[in-house]
Amino acid sequence: MKQRVIALILLIFFIISLSGCWDRVEIDDMAFISMVGVDSAGPDELLVSFQFVNPGGMAKGGGGGGGGEGGGGEQPFFVLSVKARTIPLALAKISQESPHMVRFKQLNAIVLGEELGRDGVSHVVDFFVRHWEMRRSIWVTMAHGKAQDILLKGAPVQEKVPGVAVKMQMETQNRFDPTYYPIMVGDFLTDMTEEGRDALVAAVSVKPMQENKSGEGSTAENNQLVFQGAGVFRGDKLVDYLGPSETRGARWVRGKIEGGIYTVPTPSEGEWASLVTESGSSQIKPVITEDNISFQVEIRDEGYV
Repeated sequence: MKQRVIALILLIFFIISLSGCWDRVEIDDMAFISMVGVDSAGPDELLVSFQFVNPGGMAKGGGGGGGGEGGGGEQPFFVLSVKARTIPLALAKISQESPHMVRFKQLNAIVLGEELGRDGVSHVVDFFVRHWEMRRSIWVTMAHGKAQDILLKGAPVQEKVPGVAVKMQMETQNRFDPTYYPIMVGDFLTDMTEEGRDALVAAVSVKPMQENKSGEGSTAENNQLVFQGAGVFRGDKLVDYLGPSETRGARWVRGKIEGGIYTVPTPSEGEWASLVTESGSSQIKPVITEDNISFQVEIRDEGYV
C-alpha cells in the first residue's frame, strides 16, 4: 500500500512538471525584434519595417546590417519590410515568412515616418501600447523622412544593433545633450490625448559619417543616426519640427532638463565659461490683466562651472 502511495505521488509530480513546460519555446526558435519603423504607403496602407537581431552576426562581430525586403547574412541585424493595412496584419505576414516565432520582448524603439506623422499616428501608437508583449517604456522617435531609412541606413557608432543604440542614446546621452526630446511610447500617447498639451518626440535622421567617395548609394556602413530637435504633434498629427535650441528651450520650460553643458558669458568682458547642469526645474505662472493673458516662466538649474 505504501509503495502505491509513493508511486501515485511521483506520477502526480511528473504530470505537474510536464504541464508547466508543455508550451515552452526554446530561445533558438525565437526571432527577436529590436526596432520597428512605420511609414505611410498610400491611402489606408502602411509600410512596416522590422529590425531583427541576428545572434550569429552578434557572435562573429559583424558590421552594420542591412536588407531591404529581406537580408541578413552574418550581420548583427537584418530588416524585413512588408505592406499591410494594419500592424497586426504586417506582423502576421512577417510571421509567415519567418521560420521562428516572432517576439516583441526585446523591442527597444519605434520609429515613425514623417508622412505617417502628418496623416496621424494614434492607431499605430495604440497598437504598441496595448499589445500584450509591449512595455510603455519603449522609446519612440520621429524620423525626418522615412522610418525605413533609419532602420536600414543608420549605423550605430558603438552598439552593433541600431535598436540598442537608440535605447542607449535615449537613456544616457540625453543627460549630456538636451537638444532632442526623449520620450517613451506610453508618455507619448498620454501627451497626444491630454487636452491643452502638444506632444514632443525626439527627431532622428540619417547623416553621412564620412564622405562616400565610391559613388555608391547610402548604406549603413557610411551613415550614422543623428538625434536633434523634436517633432511637434497637435493631437495625433505632426505639425512641425523644433530645432536643437528650440527643443532645449522646450525641455527647460517643461522641467525635462537632466543635464547638459552650456557656454555662458562671464562678468569679465569677452570671456566665456562652461556651465555643467545636473538637473533643472520650472514653474509657469499665468499673469492675467483686464484684456491680456501672459505667462511667467521661472527656470532653475543646478550645476557647476
